[in-house]
Amino acid sequence: MNTRLIRVGNSQGIVLPKKLLQQYHLAGEVDLQPTPEGLLIKPVSKPRRQGWDEQFQHALAQGQAPEGELLEGFSDEAFEETDWQW
Repeated sequence: MNTRLIRVGNSQGIVLPKKLLQQYHLAGEVDLQPTPEGLLIKPVSKPRRQGWDEQFQHALAQGQAPEGELLEGFSDEAFEETDWQW
């Protein structure tokens, strides 16, 4: 696919078709990586579980709380009592 550079102030940019933006999940901030062939444009991935603490704190402030122990029902007794074959 060929496109043209366009002037944006003192810089230059490119216009990406909507289909490509959707196909490659590009929106807002993107990651540009130089490669020997040119530039690689990738979506910025958020770290997993980002925002979980804020959501948990918000839920607690709203009076929501986890039901029972989070690890209730899990026990290491069966693991410890198993006769393992090595």
